[in-house]
Amino acid sequence: MNKTLHTIILLVLSLSSFSVFGQVTIAPTNLFIDSNSKFGTYMVINGSNETQEISIDFFFSYADLDESGNRTLVKGDTVMAEKHSIVEYVKAFPKNFKLAPDQRQIVRLRISAPNTLSDGTYWSRIETSSTPEAPPIELQSDQAVTAQVGIIVKQVTGLFYKKGTVNTGIEVSGIRHERDGDKLNVFTDFLKTGNSPFLGSITTSLLDKSGRVVKTGFISTSIYFDGTHKQELDISDLAKGTYSVKVTFETNRSDISEKDIVSMEPVNQTTSFEIN
Repeated sequence: MNKTLHTIILLVLSLSSFSVFGQVTIAPTNLFIDSNSKFGTYMVINGSNETQEISIDFFFSYADLDESGNRTLVKGDTVMAEKHSIVEYVKAFPKNFKLAPDQRQIVRLRISAPNTLSDGTYWSRIETSSTPEAPPIELQSDQAVTAQVGIIVKQVTGLFYKKGTVNTGIEVSGIRHERDGDKLNVFTDFLKTGNSPFLGSITTSLLDKSGRVVKTGFISTSIYFDGTHKQELDISDLAKGTYSVKVTFETNRSDISEKDIVSMEPVNQTTSFEIN
């Protein structure tokens, strides 16, 4: 009797820019739709030399930052999903399809959200799965066990739905710092205000007495709720003295166009730090 073992390898990628894995490409990786159009599109391109089976799904999640600045992905939060999720209202056309080598497919999304939704930005994750098309299993005359390995790549991108008047904001409630040998850990506690996620960047700068920036840390990020941002700075080469720590939140991202981001005025907070 012929026996065939099927092994599935699952890879999940969370994307912040143009995405390529196994030469299946997705663009854009953050899609914005407003309540006036309720339609949007993104493209899947098969740059591999194999036919790919593609499927589209949606789920709700968000990044959480705890008081130590640790970032975790939260899924299955039904309370927050009820307030902020667009998953139940979005459909993909087509939802399942095949792509031959070098072929591309435009995926159209339609959001059928009710007009009774409160103003704000709602979101979902788009999960685009790809796997090489399985060849037919050939009959064998011996008793050998054959193995087929299937690789499923799940690429996770963002979908944001804007309804009515949207706004976002950050209120810094305090900056803490902690010396760890030659490292300075800066913890910025913040409150996320407004009815939309903060999509932007955080810059942490260390300034000397003259106001010259001597160290800096930068990150592009998405903030959904209150939390703490952690930035590590190397201070091994700095002389003793008094320094200022300045943290700036700005709504700009190199991977998201200015017209799509819900903007706010930059927010700055400064505290002092002593190197003994």
